[in-house]
Amino acid sequence: MHNSESHDRRPYVPTSAEMEERYRSSDQVWSGNPNATLVDYTAGLTPGSALDIGCGEGADALWLKNQGWQVLGIDFAPTAVARTRERGVEAQVATFSSFSHTPFDLVSVHYGGVRATAEEVQRLERLVAPGGTLLFVHHEVESAELAMLEWLAENLRELEVITLARRARHVSEGAGAHHRNDVILVAKRAG
Repeated sequence: MHNSESHDRRPYVPTSAEMEERYRSSDQVWSGNPNATLVDYTAGLTPGSALDIGCGEGADALWLKNQGWQVLGIDFAPTAVARTRERGVEAQVATFSSFSHTPFDLVSVHYGGVRATAEEVQRLERLVAPGGTLLFVHHEVESAELAMLEWLAENLRELEVITLARRARHVSEGAGAHHRNDVILVAKRAG
Protein backbone atom coordinates (compact mmCIF):
# COMPACT_ATOMS: atom_id res chain seq x y z
CA MET A 1 0.00 0.00 0.00
CA HIS A 2 1.32 3.41 -0.94
CA ASN A 3 1.97 5.90 1.86
CA SER A 4 3.17 9.37 0.94
CA GLU A 5 2.79 10.91 4.40
CA SER A 6 6.48 10.68 5.18
CA HIS A 7 7.24 12.89 2.18
CA ASP A 8 4.58 15.57 1.95
CA ARG A 9 2.02 15.05 4.76
CA ARG A 10 -0.77 14.29 2.26
CA PRO A 11 -2.63 11.10 3.11
CA TYR A 12 -3.00 8.33 0.63
CA VAL A 13 -6.71 7.61 0.28
CA PRO A 14 -7.17 3.86 -0.13
CA THR A 15 -10.00 2.48 -2.21
CA SER A 16 -12.67 0.25 -0.70
CA ALA A 17 -11.10 -2.72 -2.52
CA GLU A 18 -7.67 -1.94 -1.03
CA MET A 19 -9.11 -1.68 2.49
CA GLU A 20 -11.10 -4.88 2.04
CA GLU A 21 -7.89 -6.67 1.00
CA ARG A 22 -6.08 -5.20 4.01
CA TYR A 23 -8.73 -6.58 6.37
CA ARG A 24 -8.88 -9.97 4.64
CA SER A 25 -5.09 -10.39 4.73
CA SER A 26 -4.81 -9.79 8.50
CA ASP A 27 -6.49 -11.23 11.57
CA GLN A 28 -6.52 -7.75 13.10
CA VAL A 29 -5.57 -4.45 11.47
CA TRP A 30 -6.14 -2.00 14.33
CA SER A 31 -5.15 -2.15 18.00
CA GLY A 32 -8.58 -3.35 19.19
CA ASN A 33 -8.78 -0.50 21.71
CA PRO A 34 -11.20 2.42 21.49
CA ASN A 35 -9.68 5.71 20.38
CA ALA A 36 -8.63 7.75 23.43
CA THR A 37 -10.23 10.90 22.05
CA LEU A 38 -13.60 9.14 21.81
CA VAL A 39 -13.32 7.94 25.41
CA ASP A 40 -12.34 11.40 26.67
CA TYR A 41 -14.81 13.50 24.67
CA THR A 42 -17.87 11.33 25.24
CA ALA A 43 -17.37 10.92 29.00
CA GLY A 44 -19.66 13.87 29.73
CA LEU A 45 -22.35 13.01 27.18
CA THR A 46 -25.63 11.28 27.99
CA PRO A 47 -25.82 8.04 25.97
CA GLY A 48 -28.30 8.02 23.10
CA SER A 49 -28.00 7.02 19.46
CA ALA A 50 -24.54 6.97 17.88
CA LEU A 51 -23.14 6.54 14.39
CA ASP A 52 -19.55 5.37 13.94
CA ILE A 53 -18.51 6.36 10.40
CA GLY A 54 -15.62 4.19 9.22
CA CYS A 55 -16.12 1.74 12.09
CA GLY A 56 -13.27 -0.56 11.05
CA GLU A 57 -13.19 -3.62 13.29
CA GLY A 58 -15.59 -2.07 15.79
CA ALA A 59 -13.49 -1.10 18.82
CA ASP A 60 -15.05 2.38 19.11
CA ALA A 61 -18.56 1.08 18.41
CA LEU A 62 -18.22 -1.66 21.03
CA TRP A 63 -16.93 0.82 23.61
CA LEU A 64 -19.88 3.13 22.93
CA LYS A 65 -22.31 0.22 23.20
CA ASN A 66 -20.80 -0.77 26.54
CA GLN A 67 -21.36 2.82 27.76
CA GLY A 68 -25.08 2.56 26.97
CA TRP A 69 -25.19 4.02 23.45
CA GLN A 70 -27.35 2.52 20.70
CA VAL A 71 -24.68 2.25 18.01
CA LEU A 72 -24.64 1.76 14.28
CA GLY A 73 -21.29 1.38 12.55
CA ILE A 74 -20.73 1.84 8.84
CA ASP A 75 -17.69 0.96 6.77
CA PHE A 76 -17.12 0.28 3.09
CA ALA A 77 -15.10 -2.90 3.76
CA PRO A 78 -17.33 -5.96 4.23
CA THR A 79 -14.73 -7.79 6.34
CA ALA A 80 -14.50 -4.82 8.72
CA VAL A 81 -18.30 -4.77 9.07
CA ALA A 82 -18.33 -8.53 9.72
CA ARG A 83 -15.75 -8.08 12.50
CA THR A 84 -17.80 -5.28 14.05
CA ARG A 85 -20.90 -7.50 13.97
CA GLU A 86 -18.90 -10.32 15.59
CA ARG A 87 -18.41 -7.96 18.52
CA GLY A 88 -22.17 -7.69 18.89
CA VAL A 89 -22.54 -4.23 17.38
CA GLU A 90 -24.96 -3.37 14.57
CA ALA A 91 -23.05 -2.44 11.43
CA GLN A 92 -23.65 -2.16 7.73
CA VAL A 93 -21.58 -1.99 4.59
CA ALA A 94 -21.95 1.54 3.25
CA THR A 95 -19.92 4.39 1.91
CA PHE A 96 -20.45 7.74 3.59
CA SER A 97 -21.50 9.22 0.25
CA SER A 98 -24.36 6.73 -0.10
CA PHE A 99 -25.43 6.54 3.56
CA SER A 100 -28.74 8.01 4.67
CA HIS A 101 -30.38 7.67 8.08
CA THR A 102 -32.36 9.56 10.67
CA PRO A 103 -30.10 11.81 12.78
CA PHE A 104 -27.99 10.57 15.69
CA ASP A 105 -27.16 12.09 19.08
CA LEU A 106 -23.48 11.41 18.40
CA VAL A 107 -21.73 11.13 15.05
CA SER A 108 -18.17 9.87 15.47
CA VAL A 109 -15.61 9.90 12.68
CA HIS A 110 -12.11 8.73 13.52
CA TYR A 111 -9.71 8.88 10.58
CA GLY A 112 -12.55 8.37 8.13
CA GLY A 113 -12.85 9.90 4.73
CA VAL A 114 -15.41 12.63 4.20
CA ARG A 115 -14.75 14.41 0.93
CA ALA A 116 -14.10 18.16 0.90
CA THR A 117 -17.34 19.09 -0.85
CA ALA A 118 -20.34 21.15 0.25
CA GLU A 119 -22.59 18.16 -0.43
CA GLU A 120 -20.64 15.86 1.91
CA VAL A 121 -20.49 18.52 4.64
CA GLN A 122 -24.26 18.95 4.37
CA ARG A 123 -24.73 15.15 4.51
CA LEU A 124 -22.55 15.00 7.64
CA GLU A 125 -24.43 17.83 9.33
CA ARG A 126 -27.83 16.26 8.58
CA LEU A 127 -26.75 13.14 10.50
CA VAL A 128 -26.44 15.14 13.75
CA ALA A 129 -29.72 15.36 15.72
CA PRO A 130 -30.90 18.50 17.53
CA GLY A 131 -28.70 18.83 20.61
CA GLY A 132 -26.35 16.26 19.10
CA THR A 133 -22.57 16.20 18.77
CA LEU A 134 -20.16 15.62 15.91
CA LEU A 135 -16.79 14.26 17.03
CA PHE A 136 -14.37 14.17 14.10
CA VAL A 137 -10.73 13.19 14.57
CA HIS A 138 -8.06 12.91 11.91
CA HIS A 139 -4.30 12.69 11.78
CA GLU A 140 -2.49 15.98 11.37
CA VAL A 141 -2.11 15.72 7.60
CA GLU A 142 -3.02 17.78 4.56
CA SER A 143 -5.45 16.87 1.80
CA ALA A 144 -7.27 18.67 -0.97
CA GLU A 145 -9.58 15.68 -1.47
CA LEU A 146 -10.61 14.92 2.13
CA ALA A 147 -12.29 17.31 4.54
CA MET A 148 -9.46 18.11 6.91
CA LEU A 149 -10.73 19.55 10.15
CA GLU A 150 -9.68 23.18 9.80
CA TRP A 151 -11.43 23.25 6.41
CA LEU A 152 -14.44 21.46 7.84
CA ALA A 153 -14.72 23.91 10.76
CA GLU A 154 -14.87 26.80 8.27
CA ASN A 155 -17.47 25.07 6.11
CA LEU A 156 -19.97 23.85 8.71
CA ARG A 157 -23.22 25.78 8.30
CA GLU A 158 -25.63 24.07 10.70
CA LEU A 159 -23.33 23.05 13.57
CA GLU A 160 -21.42 25.23 16.02
CA VAL A 161 -17.74 24.42 16.45
CA ILE A 162 -17.04 23.87 20.15
CA THR A 163 -13.47 22.55 19.90
CA LEU A 164 -10.82 22.60 17.20
CA ALA A 165 -7.57 21.41 18.75
CA ARG A 166 -4.43 19.36 18.26
CA ARG A 167 -3.64 16.41 20.49
CA ALA A 168 -0.60 14.19 20.79
CA ARG A 169 -1.28 10.50 20.10
CA HIS A 170 0.06 7.74 22.32
CA VAL A 171 -0.62 4.65 20.24
CA SER A 172 2.10 2.02 20.08
CA GLU A 173 0.44 -0.84 18.19
CA GLY A 174 -1.72 -1.45 15.16
CA ALA A 175 -1.95 0.38 11.86
CA GLY A 176 -1.71 4.13 12.37
CA ALA A 177 0.67 3.89 15.34
CA HIS A 178 3.26 5.96 13.45
CA HIS A 179 1.08 9.09 13.58
CA ARG A 180 2.08 11.40 16.44
CA ASN A 181 -0.58 14.15 16.34
CA ASP A 182 -4.30 14.35 15.71
CA VAL A 183 -6.65 17.23 15.03
CA ILE A 184 -9.96 17.13 16.91
CA LEU A 185 -13.19 18.82 15.92
CA VAL A 186 -16.21 18.83 18.22
CA ALA A 187 -19.33 20.56 16.89
CA LYS A 188 -22.88 20.68 18.20
CA ARG A 189 -26.31 21.27 16.77
CA ALA A 190 -28.54 23.56 18.80
CA GLY A 191 -31.26 21.69 20.69
